This record gives sequence, C-alpha cells and structure tokens, in this order.
Amino acid sequence: MSKDVVIVNPEAPVAVAAKRMLEESIGCLVVIDNGVIKGIVTDRDLLVCAAQGHNIQKCSISNHMTSPVVTAPPETPLLRLAKLMTGRRIKRVPITNRRELVGIVSFSDIARDMDQQVAGMWSEWLDLVTITKTSAGHRRGRRVDKSIQTGDNLIYSVGGLPAVT
Repeated sequence: MSKDVVIVNPEAPVAVAAKRMLEESIGCLVVIDNGVIKGIVTDRDLLVCAAQGHNIQKCSISNHMTSPVVTAPPETPLLRLAKLMTGRRIKRVPITNRRELVGIVSFSDIARDMDQQVAGMWSEWLDLVTITKTSAGHRRGRRVDKSIQTGDNLIYSVGGLPAVT
C-alpha cells in the first residue's frame, strides 16, 4: 500500500489533475471534497476528456471521475484485493479506516508483493531440495555438487545431472 495518496478537489480542472499526475508520476488521484471521498480519476479518464474535445482548462474532474469508489479496510488480504480488482475491472483501491483515506493499493503493488512471496517460497524450496538431495546423496554414496550463484540466476546441479535454472 502506498500511504502517500495524492488528492484533488472535484471542481479542479482536468488540466490541473493531468499536471499533478505528471509531476507525481502517478496514474490516479483520489477526489476528496470536505474530507469525504467523492471519486477517483485516472490518467485514462483524462485522456477520454481530451479525446471528447472538452476544454481541459475548464472541464472539472467531477465530470470524469468514477463514483462511487470501491474502497477497502487496511486489514484486507492482498489476494482478496486482487480478486476484487479483477472482478470490478479496476486497477486501484483506496484504503480507508473508518472512512478516512489512509492509502491506496494498485495492481502493481499486489504484483510486487506476490513476486517477493514467490521468490521467498522458491528460495525455501531450493534450500529444502538442496538439503534433501545432499542427505540422500550422502546416504547413497553419490557426489553432490553445491549450488552456484551467478548474477541473478541460481544454478543447481546434483551429481552430474543437468543444472536447474
């Protein structure tokens, strides 16, 4: 979850939102009025506005934001968020605690977290395989080669068998 959520007023011009997204290198803004989430506006929403020939200096964000906004509490598991996002065909979910905006989760956040989890599981699996193969090789009198790390690739071979990368 990103805790630095960039917000915008619903009456702000689309041009202001576009500039803010560009400056912050982000793809969406949460639209808030008087402390209440009113919508969410994405870079795609701004493109639609421009493609429709609207004057982006005068057209307000409220004309192009998605409302109501799908939100989730901070304790929501990432897999549940991924399922929610897939089912609703959305890429970002504001995280709220008692209606207060505390962060935002994007599909990229979920992918990054899952990648880290898979890498950790893969590492644990390779450790287990190494221990199991080493133990089995010693019991059977076979030679067991050690794992070799080359850059980002882990090469593992067991007693002359082809390496697994």
